[in-house]
Amino acid sequence: MIRKSLLVTGIATMLLASGCQMPEQGQTLQRTANNDSHQPNQGHYPINALNEKNDYSHFGYSRYERDHVIRNGRQDAIPVVDRDRLSDAVTRMVLTNDVVNEAGSLVTDKCVLVAYDAQADNREFVADQVKRSVLSIVPRYYEVYISDNHEHFDEIERFQNLSSANSDLEGTLEQTIQEMTQESPQGEYNEDTDDNVNIMQSKHKRLKNR
Repeated sequence: MIRKSLLVTGIATMLLASGCQMPEQGQTLQRTANNDSHQPNQGHYPINALNEKNDYSHFGYSRYERDHVIRNGRQDAIPVVDRDRLSDAVTRMVLTNDVVNEAGSLVTDKCVLVAYDAQADNREFVADQVKRSVLSIVPRYYEVYISDNHEHFDEIERFQNLSSANSDLEGTLEQTIQEMTQESPQGEYNEDTDDNVNIMQSKHKRLKNR
């Protein structure tokens, strides 16, 4: 299915994007039931960190008993996304589209904002491809917003040193998202129908002919 192939591509790219990081960075949970779990990074651990073996062809596997990860009804370490690494991977994935010359990505706790520069007449078709590229690699709960307006590079860049702890951030971020969605096509990806290859191909043909 399309979704499965996109997921495989996303996982492979996440591992590739992590390659520029040193393997010693961060800690990982113990993989054996004989040892207690660590609590790195104040009880969080990045789910897309480089594996200890530094081998991108290596399969991932873990096994625990419930008592090793659930303590007093709660997980002892909460899986979180390393947003810097995810942003790097998203940007690289968007640039795999031949007509995209530059891309920038901002990853927050709830959404991904992508600005890109593309030399193409068919903005709708390019937007659809960019949107698919992003969705193939980010967790499913993220909302994705894209823009081919070059001014939005600076707009999203100004948020790079902020965090979800900034209480006054949401209004400004929502304004930027509104501008992106009003000024740029957002692609026509539909999760409910695009697993149907015939529907997807028909839509692509229609977009190309615009």
